[in-house]
Amino acid sequence: MALPEYDDKDWPLFRIVLPRTELADEDFMAFVDTLDRLPLRGRFAVLLDARVSPPLAARRRQILGEHGNASFARYPGAMVAMGIVLSSALQRGIFTAIHWMMREPHQVRAFGAPSDAEVWLRARLGESGARALASAP
Repeated sequence: MALPEYDDKDWPLFRIVLPRTELADEDFMAFVDTLDRLPLRGRFAVLLDARVSPPLAARRRQILGEHGNASFARYPGAMVAMGIVLSSALQRGIFTAIHWMMREPHQVRAFGAPSDAEVWLRARLGESGARALASAP
């Protein structure tokens, strides 16, 4: 069974690549736990590559929302921004519309390519004063 891939070599930019198969319940909760621990390291931004992953079931979206809200309340300002990479323009449009209505406590934007998300996230980290590392080549 495939698991999410995590990359923190450019912290405070944290990259996640979701697998092409749905996560087992215990693996999904391990993913949530990983996200819950990120604020303990300071300010950060997340690049979430979900291009090949199946859509999340409603209950899993609810769990992520509940954990996210608790984390935002406990660690205000820790997450500077999130860039999500989705495979289609339709998915990106739906995601953008939903997040416009939600008024997240951090900046959120959908992209078609990881490189575009990374450029945007590095700029958000720089604006926030988070210690961003040099841009990748």
